[in-house]
Amino acid sequence: MVKRADIRTGARDGRHGAASQQGAYATEFALIFPIFFLVFYGVLSFGLIFTTQQSLTLAVEEGARASLRYYMPAAAGTGFMAQMQGRLEHGCEVAKLRAAWLGEIGGGTVTPTCTASIKGPCLKADGTLDTASSCTTTLGAAGGGASVACGYRQDEMCFATLNVSYAYSANPLVPALPGTFLVVPNVLSATARVALDPGALQLGASGGGA
Repeated sequence: MVKRADIRTGARDGRHGAASQQGAYATEFALIFPIFFLVFYGVLSFGLIFTTQQSLTLAVEEGARASLRYYMPAAAGTGFMAQMQGRLEHGCEVAKLRAAWLGEIGGGTVTPTCTASIKGPCLKADGTLDTASSCTTTLGAAGGGASVACGYRQDEMCFATLNVSYAYSANPLVPALPGTFLVVPNVLSATARVALDPGALQLGASGGGA
């Protein structure tokens, strides 16, 4: 026959064992949760960094293609160099428009920026191309920039280069944790380079075309 004292002792031992088991679960959870959270945060954070980089790449490629398609009819005071500046400006406008969603996330405080340039043979005083040297005109250069000329031969070709950058650390897609500045990039950027058609440039500068 089991005595009442033995029953009470067994009940107390059972309750004590259950409490100890619950305490062990809580301890295990407290140890494992930070690890799982950091893994989840890392996957999410670097996934969004990769998404941002891909967005910038697609944006700058679209801007480069837009600079190829751009056509500015000639007007008073415009010419070949104005046509080049117009192409650079239009390409950057398209690129920034495609990546504008990044700036909208932060309320417009940090937006993608774009720089552009065209590099090709220099134009001599007699109007011929100097293939032995190269000149570069950049977006926003006063007076259209250096006198760049383009031809059809390989050594006479002009190349437009666009670069779109975004200050990611100043406006990350997910809030940064303390210490993550060591692995989160400060700036993400993408570059695209295209060869310009000299025939289209001359057409635009002369006012022709459809």
